[in-house]
Amino acid sequence: MDSPQTLDPDQLPSLLRERLLAAEDLAPWLERINPIDVAHALADLDAEEIPRVFDALTPTARAEVLAEADPQTQALLLLHVGERGTADLVAKLGPDDAADVLNLLEPPQAEGVLKTLEASEAAEIRDLRQYPPETAGGLMTPDLIAVRPEATDRDVLAAIRSQPDAETINLIYVVGPARELLGVLSIRDLLMAPAGSPVAQIMTREIIRVRATESQEEIIRTIETYHLGALPVVDERDRLLGIVTADDALTALEAEASEDVLTIAGSTGNQPTRQSILARVRARLPWLLITLGGGLIASVVIRELGRWFGQEDAVGQVGRYLPLVAGMAGNVAMQSAAVMVRGFATGEIAPARLRRIVLSEVAVASLVGILCGLAALGIALGTGVAVRLAGAVGLSIASASTLAGVSGTVIPAICVQLGIDPAISAGPFITTLNDLLGFIIYMTVALTFMGAAIG
Repeated sequence: MDSPQTLDPDQLPSLLRERLLAAEDLAPWLERINPIDVAHALADLDAEEIPRVFDALTPTARAEVLAEADPQTQALLLLHVGERGTADLVAKLGPDDAADVLNLLEPPQAEGVLKTLEASEAAEIRDLRQYPPETAGGLMTPDLIAVRPEATDRDVLAAIRSQPDAETINLIYVVGPARELLGVLSIRDLLMAPAGSPVAQIMTREIIRVRATESQEEIIRTIETYHLGALPVVDERDRLLGIVTADDALTALEAEASEDVLTIAGSTGNQPTRQSILARVRARLPWLLITLGGGLIASVVIRELGRWFGQEDAVGQVGRYLPLVAGMAGNVAMQSAAVMVRGFATGEIAPARLRRIVLSEVAVASLVGILCGLAALGIALGTGVAVRLAGAVGLSIASASTLAGVSGTVIPAICVQLGIDPAISAGPFITTLNDLLGFIIYMTVALTFMGAAIG
């Protein structure tokens, strides 16, 4: 078995499960594994396995694992440790991570935890919790280095030593008596200046800053545009409240991009491949039903045009449902492809999970296809369509959607195995392939079902 030093993080869930089954002592082994890797691995364990691994960690590692775990795992762990255990863990977290964790609790529970902390720590966390999570106030940390304008290099070094939990020591902020933001300087600026110089003579006064109520999109855009390592956050009186660091902005950017992609895919949650099959079906079905409705409208338009020009022959009768079948197949494929491409890009889909994810996505596509096929069958029969043709439409939608889900899931996975960017496969290639599959499946099923009845 691999030692922790040579361990591939993707193998960690299976190794943890093996050690749990063998009833081995996890504590010494886990001490040599990065807590961030443990946090990511917990998402792949069963609900009864997660607390057993968590309990084997050191107190410091537990706090870091709690901060880095996904929301579902965090909620499970908080329930496991109870209010007293939550208070102990929160006391070891930075104010921004502590605020995020407490936001998972009901207000009375969160307040109970805050009452166990030191007054200054509790006040910082309460201040952070008043801001919505997707704003500068929700992203910022108050752990920073701030000095007065008259401070010298000795004073700055003393301030750094007194703030061991500061998010960054590369940037030192200069504030006035009311903590109004006056300037900023870097450690480099400090070291290059003559000894004993007050920071007022060294600092940069033109500071890019944002209000605490600014959206995270604006924060990300500002940090990216000006290549900032950290962005100061101020209130309406220009008083320094905290900073948003580049790594926090990067995390927010990933979350924002994922949300956009998954919305297009008709999915919810920040890790859809870890949701149950039924949860994924519930999330996608409403969007596909919109496609279903649009396809049915298109079929009516084709039918009426055929009547207008006197060309509603047998093939035209079948052909007016082609857009419906092709549209459904294309949308199912793009949903599956979007989830897969996003999962590969963010690392959510690890090699060890690939087979299970592919099978679950195919199951989702099949179930969605069956439900939409039944809906199409019922609607077609209700509008007076011949039984054979209605059956052909329903069966074709179910079959084409299933194959579309397979292609939308498998093709990106094959691209990754071949070293090709999976995003390339999610565009015209999958769309065109599933249009062709939809047409072939539908015409084959319809002509087979109806036979001489079409003519």
